[in-house]
Amino acid sequence: MMPATQSALTTLVSLALLAPPALAQTRPANGCPLIVPVSQAELQPLRIRREQVAGKNARGCLSPADAIYGPDGCPQRLCGGNAGVIQLPPPLP
Repeated sequence: MMPATQSALTTLVSLALLAPPALAQTRPANGCPLIVPVSQAELQPLRIRREQVAGKNARGCLSPADAIYGPDGCPQRLCGGNAGVIQLPPPLP
């Protein structure tokens, strides 16, 4: 291998090792795509078991940070807005 080619190859390998893979930004350890910004990955709803999906989705959203789940158990979208927020009656006089 020519020295220039070897140097270029060494540089590319070094850069590849330093840069985080793009997939790691969209798929955390549980293998589901992020539905939150990468900067808020700690707020990603957890994956659930496939057999829990129908029951979870049937119960609806418990909070705006809750999610609707796909058949693979991955969260598909956040509920958002006022989901799961219970309107309290006005205070007594």
